[in-house]
Order: sequence, then C-alpha cells, then structure tokens
Amino acid sequence: MYSILHDLNQKPEPFPRYTTDTLWTDPWIAQQMLKTHLDQGTDLASRRFRTIDGTVGWFERKIGLSGKKVCDLGCGPGLYATRMAARGAQVIGVDFSTVSLSYARSEATSRNLDIEYRPADYLTDDLPGEQDIVSLIYCDFCTLSPKKRRTLLKRIKGMLKPGGAFVFDVSTTPQFAERREVVTYARRPMGDFWSPDDHFGFQTTFLYDEEKIALDRYLIVGPERQFEIFNWIQYFDPETISEELREAGLVIEEKLSVRTGEPWTPEADELALISRA
Repeated sequence: MYSILHDLNQKPEPFPRYTTDTLWTDPWIAQQMLKTHLDQGTDLASRRFRTIDGTVGWFERKIGLSGKKVCDLGCGPGLYATRMAARGAQVIGVDFSTVSLSYARSEATSRNLDIEYRPADYLTDDLPGEQDIVSLIYCDFCTLSPKKRRTLLKRIKGMLKPGGAFVFDVSTTPQFAERREVVTYARRPMGDFWSPDDHFGFQTTFLYDEEKIALDRYLIVGPERQFEIFNWIQYFDPETISEELREAGLVIEEKLSVRTGEPWTPEADELALISRA
C-alpha cells in the first residue's frame, strides 16, 4: 500500500494518462454522473438548467438556431441539444456515454423533438460534416492535452460549412489563481458516487504554474476493486486560446461570459468563444 500512496503523491508530467472512459462508461459511475448532471443543487457535472437556458438564449441571439444544422459534441444527457432543437435547430448530439445518451433520447421522444444522438468519441470516430454550428460546452476542451486539442480543432474545422461557427467555453487563468494544492482522505468521500460498496478515497491536487494546468488525482480503494481517476484541467487566457484557434484556421468573432453572453471580463469566470471557419 505504501508504494501505491507514494505514487499517488508524485507529481506527473502533464497529461500522461487519461481516465475519462471510467467516468462515462463504468456502469455504476456513469449512472452517478447522470444524476449529477440533473442535480439542480450543483454545477459539478453540468450547469444548472436556469444557466443553460440563458446560454442557449444567447446562442440564439448571437448566431441564430432556427433552421441551422448543429452538432453538439460531448452532448451528455442532451441538456443543450434539447434546448437548441426546441428553438428550431437540426441537432446531432455526440457522446460516448450510453447512459447519458439513453436519457437524452428519452427526453427528445417525450418532447417530440427530432434529435439524432450518436454514440461516438469525437476525437476518433466519424463526425457529421456541413454543419452551421458545432458546440462544445462545459469546458470539455480544457480536459484535453495540447496534442488532443489540435486534433479536435482540426476535426471541428472539417465539420463546419464555410463561415460556420464553433461555439465553446474554457476555464480561465483567473480561476487557476484560485486553485490550491491539497491532499485529502476520507471514507466514502462522495457517498455512493464512486461505488455502492464501502470504500476509501484519496485525492491529491497538483498545480502546474507555468502551464496553467491543474490535476485532481483520485485513488478509490474498495474491498474488491481499486482504481484511479486523473482529472486534468487546462486554464486559458484570451491570448492563449486565440493562438490555438488561429493555428487551426479558426477566427474568434466574440469573447463572452458563458452565463450571460455579455463581453467577457476576468470576473466572469469561464470564457465562451464564438469562432468562425
């Protein structure tokens, strides 16, 4: 056990390991992720519905949705896709969580909305082309390494019609300044989230000041199972994200508060961007 805990507290190089599949495809944890998405008392997995309503509202004001072909990458349980389709968009949602997609399809059926949901990994699987809008919301972009971000931006540019819009959000360097390195340990630290069985949880948070990256590394130890989660978050300022978009052939049109659609300021937390192919 000593060697395991010793390794847990060694600061790795940025982005050597991904565990996203555990969060979204493990049968138990995927169900807990869905519950957290829908929980209106927290913004941990998705923003609350009232905030999502506001975000889709400024999508409509800024770029228009009615009649537009929209692909929502990392759509999860369809919280944005449903609202965009209700405003007249022709929506395709892409995600690799079958649990979330099952909920999204059920919601679309109950609301009589014609939304296509595809189980796929947006980094490797086929994606639809000739889109007016591609969206990637709740800072999914920030969980990727620079290499994966370059791959994704190239793929998104290929999805868009000429002049099409890529709308997404990122965590920002003022938010990084609020982060602290911590080490915690608890029995069942998040209740039944990680497992319905008894378990212990260890968390170590590492900060990479030069690169503006945070890593929350979790070790979950139960009687029958042990696993780790690596939660990477890249933080951006307007200049660094603009450079990545320029290298991919995308031009920023507006920098906005993701919650209000007003011009972004450092006090606005996450930065939303409308960029064009």
